[in-house]
Order: sequence, then C-alpha cells, then structure tokens
Amino acid sequence: MRRITLIGLALVLGAPVHAAEGDLDPTFGTSGFRISGILDGFAAIKAGMAVQPDGKIVICSTEGDTGTYDFYVARFTPDGNLDTSFSFDGRTTVDFGGNEDFCAGLAVQTDGKIVLAGYTHVAASANNDFAIARLNADGTLDTAGFGAGTGKTVVTFDLGGDNADTATAVTLRPDGRIIVVGSASTAANGTDFAILQLNTDGTRDTGFNLTGRATVAFDLVGSTTRNDAAQAVALDDTGRIVVAGSADHGTPGGADMAVARLLTTGALDPNFNADGRATLAFDLGGAGGANNDQALGMYIDRQERIVLAGAADSSTNSGTVSNPANPDVAVARLLPDGSPDAGFGLGGKTVIAYDLAPNGVDYGLAILEQGNGRLYIAGTSIGLQAPPAYEYATLMRLRPNGTPDSSFGAVGKRQYDFQQSTPAGQLFNGIALQGSKIVLGGALNSVDNDHIDFVVARVTDDVIFADDFE
Repeated sequence: MRRITLIGLALVLGAPVHAAEGDLDPTFGTSGFRISGILDGFAAIKAGMAVQPDGKIVICSTEGDTGTYDFYVARFTPDGNLDTSFSFDGRTTVDFGGNEDFCAGLAVQTDGKIVLAGYTHVAASANNDFAIARLNADGTLDTAGFGAGTGKTVVTFDLGGDNADTATAVTLRPDGRIIVVGSASTAANGTDFAILQLNTDGTRDTGFNLTGRATVAFDLVGSTTRNDAAQAVALDDTGRIVVAGSADHGTPGGADMAVARLLTTGALDPNFNADGRATLAFDLGGAGGANNDQALGMYIDRQERIVLAGAADSSTNSGTVSNPANPDVAVARLLPDGSPDAGFGLGGKTVIAYDLAPNGVDYGLAILEQGNGRLYIAGTSIGLQAPPAYEYATLMRLRPNGTPDSSFGAVGKRQYDFQQSTPAGQLFNGIALQGSKIVLGGALNSVDNDHIDFVVARVTDDVIFADDFE
C-alpha cells in the first residue's frame, strides 16, 4: 500500500466570507493549493522546498516504484501553477544509475541553480551513499559545472557496519559551497551524524576536516546500539555548521533530541555546551527512558538561538504492542551556547498534541519563524483511519515564548484535508516565506490510497510587525 501513514477537522476548501489566519489562500493554485500531477510519488518525512527570489516555488522528493525510485523535482509559478519554463512541464527526475534514489533536500543558489541532496541505494543490500545533483535554472542537469560533466556526484563514507550512509538535508554557504548532512554507519558505533562539504563543482572540500567529511558520535552513556542520526542543518551568522537530529540513549526504542555545532574547519565547537554537542530529553511518558524524542526541523533565529521541531513520545511504555509509541509535536529552543532557553516553554521545551485519534500520532516536520518571533510548525497528524481522512496536514503557531498562539486556529492549531481521496492521507514537510506569504509543501494520497502526489499550498497571514504587534 502506498497510502501515506508516516508515522497522516477537515478544512472546507471554499474561502469563508471573512478569511481567518491559516485559511488556504484562494488566489493560489486551485482553492489555495496545487498538486504536481503524478501518481507514483513516495511520501517521506524529509523532502526539500525553497522559494526563489522571483517567488517561484521548488520542491523535491522521490518518484517511482520499489526498485526504481528517482529524485523528483517540480517548480511552480508564484501563483501556484506548474512552471513550464522548467523542464517543459514543470517537473523532472534525476537518476543516479542505482536502483533507488531518494531526494531529501534542496537549496537554490544565487544564480538560480538548484542543488539536490539525498542518497542512492543498491537493491538487495543495506548500502547507501550520499547523492548530490545540481540543476540549471531550466531544470537540466548542470553538466558544465558540476560533477565532472555529469551534473551529479556520489560520496561514500563507508566507515563499516552495513555502510548505510543516508543524507537528509542540505544548505549552502554564501560562496556556494555545499553542506550535506545525514548519518553514516560505523563498524562499532551504529550510526553517527555525518557531515559533508563540497566545493562548488561537486568535489570534496579538503579544507573541511581534510577529506571534506566529518562524523559526530554522541554515544550516550548506556547506549549499546549507538544510532545517532542528523535530520536538519543550518549555518549560524559566523558560518559554523549546526546539525540537529536524535541520539540513541541506550534504552530500547529511546532517543533524545541532539544538536552538534562544528567550526568551519569541521572540528566540534568547544564553545557549544563544552564539547560541541548537546542533547534534550523530553521523556514525557515515564517509560524508563524508552521514549523516542527527535528533532526533524531546525531554525536559527535572529538572536542565534537554535529552535528545533520534531516529536516527543508521551507513551508510558514506548514500542510495546499493548502501548505503542504516542509522539506529539515537540519544539525546543537552545541558547547560542547550547543550553536550554529557560524563557521558552517549560525549561526550553514545549509539547503540543493534536490527538485527532486517541493517543494519536503527531509530528512536527518543518519550522519557520515570522519576523515578529512567532513560530510556525508544519507537520502531520493521524486521525481515526476512516473517512473523510485518516491523516491530516497540520500547521501550528507558537508565540515567541513557546506558548500556543490562541489567535491562530483552535488554540494555535489548524488541520487540512485536501480531499483528493477518501479516506485521505496528507502531510506538510516543508514551509517557507514567499514575500509576506506562507507557502507549504508536502504529500498526499491522490485518486486513491495507493497513489501519492506532491502538493504546494499557500495560507493567509496578517502582516506582522516586529515585537509581536499586529
């Protein structure tokens, strides 16, 4: 089955007489959203989205069938139509020649070229390698300037174990160098954070940790599996690399949010929590440490604070058949030195449940800060597995102190059903500003539960001034 169910109160699509903040914008696409027009998409919690300076929206994810997946890229005009100046019909794919290629992130260069990052997988094995491609502004591969004439490059870490090296996010330095992060298997330590820095032509930057590659192990006390995985990356105002994800803390099924900061050389920054690494445990359910807390999205705000979005498990005994995991949307904020920000939520952390079904599954997948310090968190929530939808795309808004913004939706929360199939699954895994407007990217069931397409949407938002005045 292809139906989404990643970890999935309907919105009436007609515009109300008085539009509320977070309503779909009827001037965008059709009734506020546009699907890309395919039936063989692959829904994942990590995907790429960016808004170009001209307002065009670019998304990337994965298309195909088991054994034949490729990178998928689509570009939309500012008003939500497929951009026919991009690969003739607004869509293109990239094949790395392996069996399965998964795109997890993208970034747009100042010259309009599009950098894609993910991983390529060899079928019938666990081996993955980082895969990076660059497209020209018209959607063709950049064979003139990237990847030794191919427009593509594959980078291995191959540190042992099953050599499963998986890229999940990408960002660019101001000079165009490319930073890709994810996880790399090791012989003795499960998986570690993996960081790759490339020159503008796709070759490894040997000024970064000598080989262009670096790994970070958290190896928390008591951990035997030691599976640490990065999910997001950003640069601070001095060019240091901030990487966020999760760190295995030893109890079966247990993990904490984890953040590492690296200097421009690739070394851990000793001014960040003493050794360059920090973890946050929510441990809401009293499961003896078995709760799985993870960061999936990240934002560095104007004060250089690190804001994380993801999920915190609130079940009492995570992972058992009788009491399965119950993730809720989790947001945390760290000060620039890596310590929790006591002015945010409770001890630097806040958790919000949609629970559209009893003990329902809720995830925060992407995060954006408004100019006034309010936070938008996009994600997904699973309902009752019945019509009209079993999984809803979600959007919440928090005030700068981490409390829900009661002026937005129902106590700071909105749910969206795009009504493309019944029952329906949908999620948001990307969010960005388009001028003063908010656009979202994601995936949904199209036609029926066995087919997936990708969606972009735009929501209404009042003009917000600094310092939280409207």
